[in-house]
Amino acid sequence: MSRKFTSSLFLFSLLASLSFVIQGILPAQEAYSQSSSTISISEVVASGLEYPVFITHAGDGSGRLFVIEQRGRIRVIKQGTLLNTPFLDITPQVLFGGERGLLGLAFHPNYEQNGFFYINYTRQPDGATIIARYRVSAANPDLADPSSGITLLTIPQPYSNHNGGCLQFGPDGYLYIGMGDGGSGGDPQNFAQNIDSLLGKMLRIDVNHGNPYAIPADNPFVNQAGADEIWALGLRNPWRFSFDRLTGDLYIGDVGQNAWEEVSFQPANATGGINYGWRCREGAHPYNTSPPCNQADFLATLTDPITEYSHSEGYSITGGVVYRGSRYPNLFGRYFFGDYVNGKIWSIKKLSDSPLSWSERTLEIQAPFNISSFGEGEDGEIYLANYNQGKIHHLTDPSGPVDLSQALQGSRKTVSSPWADPNEVVTYTIELHNNSQTILQNAVLTDTLPATLQYQAGSFTATGGSVDDSQAPLLKWSGSLSPGITTLRYRARVNANVQGSQNNHASLSINNNPVLSLSASLFSPRPTLNTTSADFILPGTQPNQLNTPLLDSKDCDTCHSAPIYDRWRGSVMSQAGRDPLMWAALAASNNIVPASGELCLRCHIPNGWFAGHSQDPTGGSMTTQDLSNGISCQLCHRLVDPAPPLGSSDQASAIDALIRQNLTNPIPANAIGNAMLIVDPNDNRRGPFELPDEFNYHTAYQTNFLSQTSDGITRSRLCGSCHNVFNPLLSWDASRNQYWPNRGTPQATIAAPPYYPIETTFSEWLASDYATPQGVYAPQFAGAKADGIVRACQDCHLTRSSGFAADPAFNPLERDCRTTGCLPTHDLLGANTWLPQLLLNADWRLNALSDRVYLEQNRLATQSFLSKAATLRVELLEEGNNKLARVTLINESGHELPTGYPEGRRMWLNLRAYDQEGNLVQEFGAYNPTTGEVANDTKIYEVLQGITPELAGLLGIEAGHSFHFLLNNTVIKDNRIPPRGFTNARFDQDGLRPVGATYQDGQYWDTTDFIVPTATERLVVTLYYQTASSEYLEFLRRNGGLDGEALHQLASETPNTPQVVQIAIFPDFRYYFPLIFR
Repeated sequence: MSRKFTSSLFLFSLLASLSFVIQGILPAQEAYSQSSSTISISEVVASGLEYPVFITHAGDGSGRLFVIEQRGRIRVIKQGTLLNTPFLDITPQVLFGGERGLLGLAFHPNYEQNGFFYINYTRQPDGATIIARYRVSAANPDLADPSSGITLLTIPQPYSNHNGGCLQFGPDGYLYIGMGDGGSGGDPQNFAQNIDSLLGKMLRIDVNHGNPYAIPADNPFVNQAGADEIWALGLRNPWRFSFDRLTGDLYIGDVGQNAWEEVSFQPANATGGINYGWRCREGAHPYNTSPPCNQADFLATLTDPITEYSHSEGYSITGGVVYRGSRYPNLFGRYFFGDYVNGKIWSIKKLSDSPLSWSERTLEIQAPFNISSFGEGEDGEIYLANYNQGKIHHLTDPSGPVDLSQALQGSRKTVSSPWADPNEVVTYTIELHNNSQTILQNAVLTDTLPATLQYQAGSFTATGGSVDDSQAPLLKWSGSLSPGITTLRYRARVNANVQGSQNNHASLSINNNPVLSLSASLFSPRPTLNTTSADFILPGTQPNQLNTPLLDSKDCDTCHSAPIYDRWRGSVMSQAGRDPLMWAALAASNNIVPASGELCLRCHIPNGWFAGHSQDPTGGSMTTQDLSNGISCQLCHRLVDPAPPLGSSDQASAIDALIRQNLTNPIPANAIGNAMLIVDPNDNRRGPFELPDEFNYHTAYQTNFLSQTSDGITRSRLCGSCHNVFNPLLSWDASRNQYWPNRGTPQATIAAPPYYPIETTFSEWLASDYATPQGVYAPQFAGAKADGIVRACQDCHLTRSSGFAADPAFNPLERDCRTTGCLPTHDLLGANTWLPQLLLNADWRLNALSDRVYLEQNRLATQSFLSKAATLRVELLEEGNNKLARVTLINESGHELPTGYPEGRRMWLNLRAYDQEGNLVQEFGAYNPTTGEVANDTKIYEVLQGITPELAGLLGIEAGHSFHFLLNNTVIKDNRIPPRGFTNARFDQDGLRPVGATYQDGQYWDTTDFIVPTATERLVVTLYYQTASSEYLEFLRRNGGLDGEALHQLASETPNTPQVVQIAIFPDFRYYFPLIFR
């Protein structure tokens, strides 16, 4: 029998004739002939596939597996489920049968950013090998764009077999392509040794440069005879090859002819040009003796395999992978490969690099199916493709050490109700999952109830192991965790007079090593307002109304330069979904006003909100991608102005008019805020510039809403959409002369009045001179704008600079701030310098350590930006027998100073008086870094909101100052400094009106006199800003559940140090930040 048949993996006519052979060789179905090894392949992760021939991952953090079906489809296994819709289906293009079909798949190393992947298939009708690039769809990460295909390479095939088929990116970033010798048998045309042919070779190309590709400069035949694409030669049919992800070594499973199957090898540090010997040799044995195969000097240049096996052991090798997962330490570093025909799986392990040495080939197990491919998951786990049965198997080591992080995944602690009144009894349930196939011995769980709960004697039970409540409130369980779920339960009563969050923690250890912490939070008392998500339905585009979901912002990094994507990545906007203070406030809000997290999530995590992931108002349904996007690029760049545009320059005016007309819940006129957004349901992107017609990467419309030249009010409405927040639960009740709960009243409009204002940054700007057509001359904010005039929010908060918005490959126009508009650096600067530091704490569950560089850039830029928000002056005066320090603070911003959410945000003056000898004789506004408190004599600029006695009586809580932002219905204090253009008439509205302070029309400064000792000769005044006061952080600790507790711990490790905004010194002399006086 000719070897061309027994080595042809998928020759169906042969498989029919071989069925009796396979039946005889293999043990009964699902039985295994096992050596001394302990590995198993019984775990099936997917079934229902048709002729699977390859398995890989995308390297994008999604954990998905991608499986090639030979007919022409790529399928996705996502979270253990085989998705019904193929990722890509090119069946009509594929010549399928025998060894032909869709054979290879490789994802670009930067797939997460550029969405590129590459395939290898035999085309209709001639069977030529096609190497093509495709792109993931913009709308759905589980779907490719079938129209995006670009052919990189076409290689004619003289016969139907030996097509190779495998594609892999090497550690050098180049694409490696395994090509068979063209088929028939014995390589009759000697393609494998012909350096002018691409057949029988390992090819290596650069897909990041050139059109459609470039040749790496160090390929062995560059600038000499031979095809430039060749990296190695002398291969018969390298059906499957792989790189060791740790070392970069290359392993090639090369299918043999009549006698030997082999694994060829190239060390990571080797250069190209290796000749693996076919057709002169089959394995390490002579095959053809025609010249030069009979010449000793030529034979000395050939490289033998690192292992081989004869046809007494198997018939057709399926190259494998090196195990680099973490679940099975005993397998680490072993190269697993198999035989397609009889299902045997062997392993070898590299013992030394110098000299190169290997362990003996070990037979690990024999599978009762045809192994068409091995593949790696993103976590380094190994999978096998069961060709005829259409299954994917997981290679495991059931008796080896268990990766406990994987084994215990899914374990949780829950409480029967998120709320309970004092004296109410609740039930706690602990589920301990063991996902391994091994019994976990010597497990101990301890659970100490907080002092606010009283354990109910005799209520501690478990479905396995033993419980001990003799030391209650310390509860202890011990035993073994069998595969499956072990469930523990107990009851506890809430003590009298308890208020706030009660966080309950349990700890699991195995063999005295802590391995798992589980927590649950309970809030007392039960809320008075029984609100639901329906109370927070607001006008605008609603969840699940987008035809194309908001895309991951990483898509934008494909084209856009550092001033756009990188600066956005470091901004507070992009990190809004990871902000620990937001999560603590969200939990406190949900605890006190049920379902109110809906109002927070729509602003902070809009990608997830519009995708319908806010059904759980705690944010628990938000995906990793939702969280990492924060305020995403697409959100702003698909926004539709709620008001029709002025003039005719708006390219999307017709589209936008139709979208506004079709809204099911239209936004009332002049209602700006609460993230009442209109989002284009399709991926029609908008921006400040008109792009050339030849630009075809995505749609691009210039709109007034995102323009740099339209009027300031139009542009600022975009920012106002989120930076005005009104409470939809509290509307003005004229009969009570205060804001009052309106539960059950349809939310037809959001405006002021009738709804209680929580944050009014946009309204403050709108009443200032910045919002006028003339704007304000503020060159410190105007950046590269030649006239120095700022009007819209974006003029200050998107630094105007010059340069390119896209990478050079896209031939962008240079923005010069004169003739072609400004480059709007997407730093989105504000005042929060604490968040970038918190996100770099590895203990925070949503940390952004991977964004460290961007966050640090933003923090430093924010410090500089904040210093421009105010001007500080001080002078020393004598009045009678007193000396006065007169401090004037000037608001240079376009809104009140400070602005934003009122809870805990504040600025204050610190004044230090020194005598002639430099001794400190008096200090006002001292800050205690240990307690986070300021002295009672401090001049603090802030908003204090609170609850009226009448509403407090209804809700059963204390009246007065409060951080319950959805229950507050009155302003107790608002002495913030108004912006330029202030008049009492303009600011005579709730949320803007000064309370407890008086400002004259036209006044945008505040002057304070401090009486200082008569010995005073020198003054140093510092203006401090703080994102959150210690009082607010303590409120969140007491009411914010587990995230409030986490924030408190983060704050202890990364203190919320007050930010220096300005320093003024009398008598005047020069100083430099950071506080170096000269």
